[in-house]
Amino acid sequence: MEKELAERIIHELCKFSTKRYAVCDASGSVLATTEDFSILHNPLDIKGSRSIPIYFEKNKVGYLYMDENLAIVKEFGSVAKSMAELIIQQSYFSDLLTSDEKRLDQIVYDFLNTDSLKHEDFRRITKSFGIKIELDRIAILVEISDPDYLFLYAKEIIEGEREKKIARIKRGIESVLSSFYTRHKENVVCYLGGSNFLILKDMGSDGSGHQDEFKKTLNSLFYDLKQELRTNISVGVGDFNKGIGGLKESYDEAKTALAFGKQIWGKEKIYHFDNFGVVAPLFSGANSDNIGFSRNIIKKLKEHSDLYGSLDCYFKNDLSLSKTSSKLKIHRNTLVYRLERIAEITNLDPRIFNEAFQLQIALILERYNEKP
Repeated sequence: MEKELAERIIHELCKFSTKRYAVCDASGSVLATTEDFSILHNPLDIKGSRSIPIYFEKNKVGYLYMDENLAIVKEFGSVAKSMAELIIQQSYFSDLLTSDEKRLDQIVYDFLNTDSLKHEDFRRITKSFGIKIELDRIAILVEISDPDYLFLYAKEIIEGEREKKIARIKRGIESVLSSFYTRHKENVVCYLGGSNFLILKDMGSDGSGHQDEFKKTLNSLFYDLKQELRTNISVGVGDFNKGIGGLKESYDEAKTALAFGKQIWGKEKIYHFDNFGVVAPLFSGANSDNIGFSRNIIKKLKEHSDLYGSLDCYFKNDLSLSKTSSKLKIHRNTLVYRLERIAEITNLDPRIFNEAFQLQIALILERYNEKP
């Protein structure tokens, strides 16, 4: 039995019981326990009366050990055993990726990342899978932070185990969505390769109208996903855009929000495209031209470290001369001189709002494109 499955058994048992349990493998080695489990030695005595064998398909796969008096073990043991064996059975059959699922994952990936499928073809193909892709939807991109958790980069892992791991993650995401959102349940969860999973969130019949309400749930959704998957994640969320073509836009926005969010605010958070405010359209259109523009500006400034640092501090202090000069511990006139020098070097005056805006975008784009 795997540790992850043992932890799931404990997690489910705790929903219905306050008793103290441990799950062991076939040799008695402890895989998971409730928080108040008091027996410290390992392995446990699997021959004693508190040890209950667990079977799957007539094979003994481990033990459920109860840290309780024998009367309680006798009363609750058989129920706990049945629940544990049911969880193992459900886990086995859910931990299989069907060929249809793999095909759907590839089709969704191709549509969103290439021009190989027309909108009508995509609608027709997804309909054959029983999916109403034309429903109002928002794209949510989930990135697993720890590659060791996934085993997706390990060359030596056998394909069957890799697929089982992917399936478990997908089932976990589906479980969170179905329990978290009681309405609008026609969600689609896909594996896009690497460490990325995609949710095409059903927004009901009025995606635009439900968007503000949906945004309020994002922090709670992030917490529940992290708890279910039991690993660190980063999440990017796109805006609602009407139609199948809008789904592509929402996916691009989710990718942008995830990429820029990690660069600006750090990993293991949830970022919505709207977090970037009025500069969001520029982010989604970041290309070689505007990236090159930002690099040219920053390159000029970095030749004068005092100017670069002063400009960054100026923006962080809301373009306030007094706050910035105080923070830098320089005279206000010295700061004014530096801002004038920045204007000479870049042809953009940070004291003029529109030009300050362009300079701040240059700093953000440069930060985004810096190599880790």
